[in-house]
Amino acid sequence: MTEHVVAEAEALGKVHGDGDNAVVALAGVSARFTRGGFTAVMGPSGSGKSTFAHCLAGLDTPTSGTARIGGVDLGSLSERELTRLRRERVGFVFQSYNLLPTLTAWENVVLPLSLADEEPEQAWADLVVGAMGLSDRLDHRPAQLSGGQQQRVACARALITRPDLVVADEPTGNLDSRSGARILELLRQCAREWQQTVLMVTHDPIAAGYADRVLFLADGRLVDTMERPTADRVLDRMRGFDGHADTVPQDGRRGAF
Repeated sequence: MTEHVVAEAEALGKVHGDGDNAVVALAGVSARFTRGGFTAVMGPSGSGKSTFAHCLAGLDTPTSGTARIGGVDLGSLSERELTRLRRERVGFVFQSYNLLPTLTAWENVVLPLSLADEEPEQAWADLVVGAMGLSDRLDHRPAQLSGGQQQRVACARALITRPDLVVADEPTGNLDSRSGARILELLRQCAREWQQTVLMVTHDPIAAGYADRVLFLADGRLVDTMERPTADRVLDRMRGFDGHADTVPQDGRRGAF
């Protein structure tokens, strides 16, 4: 059975500044993401993991290499075309929720569609809202919701357009362990039951254990891949970065993002 490649990075490079002031954030990272896959990206602080996710999703522009979503080279798009692709084909979940405080939960969920002057597909919207446990919270504004509920609104917003790729950058960073586990279970459900492609940036081995695969970055490079991860295996691998000057940034600048 042929795997359906949803997103692809080919030799992605990102350098900030030039000359003696150049800071390498990514140094030729390549990876493929197939439909229904849940991939975690991990690495030491400053390894380039968020830069990689942002370049792949069109939030940042690589210095070299190619990022593709649905076969479309992001570098070939105008700013307007790229904005439309991000809105229609990529769903984002961030650590800080990024909800609009004056909108209700429902209005936040459907915001990507509202911006395109489109109506939600009701059956899909009902499925997503129900799975997120938000059916009785849709009239509430973010200030009336707990952190976990706000992040579930953000997850529903990321999914409402049925995107090719869902990018979650430290989605449990502001949550307690119970709320974080709920978000991780929902992301895994998105991949396994709904065949969404999920890319999650995380520093947490427990969170990475929910994924199907882990990519390990260090000093802007892809240094290892782990299939069928567990929290213990991921933690052991992360410990392997300690004390290795050739893989772990020593000055806190290389790979900064």
